[in-house]
Amino acid sequence: MLTTSNAIDIIIPTFRLDEQFLLPLIQLPKPGGWRFTYYVVVDNPAVKPGKEILRLAEEGAIQLFINPENLGAAESRNKGINAGNGDWMLFLDDDIVADEDLLFQYVKAIEAHRAAIGFIGLTDFPAPVNTFTRALTAAGLTTIFTIANRTEEFVWGVTANMMYNRAAMQELRFSTVFPKNGGGEDVDLPAQICLRNNARFICVKEARVTHPWWNDGQPHYKRFERYGEGMALLLPRFKQFTWYAFPNPVEGMLLVLLSAPLFFIYLSWQKWLILLLAVPLIDMVINYIRASGMGFKEIKAGYYMTLLRCSNEWGMFKTLLTHGKLDYFMKRINIDFTRPRHFRTNRWRIIKLVIYIVLLAALIF
Repeated sequence: MLTTSNAIDIIIPTFRLDEQFLLPLIQLPKPGGWRFTYYVVVDNPAVKPGKEILRLAEEGAIQLFINPENLGAAESRNKGINAGNGDWMLFLDDDIVADEDLLFQYVKAIEAHRAAIGFIGLTDFPAPVNTFTRALTAAGLTTIFTIANRTEEFVWGVTANMMYNRAAMQELRFSTVFPKNGGGEDVDLPAQICLRNNARFICVKEARVTHPWWNDGQPHYKRFERYGEGMALLLPRFKQFTWYAFPNPVEGMLLVLLSAPLFFIYLSWQKWLILLLAVPLIDMVINYIRASGMGFKEIKAGYYMTLLRCSNEWGMFKTLLTHGKLDYFMKRINIDFTRPRHFRTNRWRIIKLVIYIVLLAALIF
């Protein structure tokens, strides 16, 4: 059984060192009888700390580390872990706004579950502000941030707002094989901890922070490509939780490209081009139908959803390609880390498959 004392390390990796967000986190009200130590790890050697941050560091209110070079999110968090000795470690992002009772809610959870391996707080987003943020929501790319709203326990959560038990973590750390800017490492570490301890993280929806929309809600795709890269790197690390699926649009377009010689010889290049263009168009229509079902009826929502998903899928595919892991082509991973069947599908995949079969039959016959 894991036992702990009343000490919490609060670890905040940051590139911006923006006092607008950091100072409110440092000044959060704190329950009595508990020791809180802040570890602010700056992954930007060119940054110039503001006067208030410097004052807090000089007075010992925070432990400030400035990396001599850009080490990435994983190494920065590991530096905070290794510098501290608190029995509990709370990870926060450097651009969130926390509810005033955040630390009280975590302390309440600890006191109720002293043997827990850790806790997943709620990382909320503001209401969607435009078509792109509505597409982000419809595409499910914010779902894991709000997992605490939907279940009592889960295997992993985002490090924007998550607490670990040091005794459960032991020597495990965030892996540096993942993208420097983040993607995959916050799945890998908690999943390893869960498997080792045969337990799951307890969700605490009352421990709430609000995360701003990335890029002020304006269209961008690099982040989601990076998430795909991280997902690809998870596949060989958790082989027992992987399964095969129908091809996604990126994989589908590759298969169509490989089929070009057959089309050119037996059919025509025009029919091949129709099939190639149909792959993203069919996906766009399906995504629009899905977004409409959630109340997001702008036609552009389907367009953005398709670009977002394809960005993620492209990041996954190119990473498998560059790492020579093409045997994982069309493989997926169960993000809840339950043991899957060898092949999984759902109604949307079946609908798309039927459409492709009908289209291919029409082109051939």
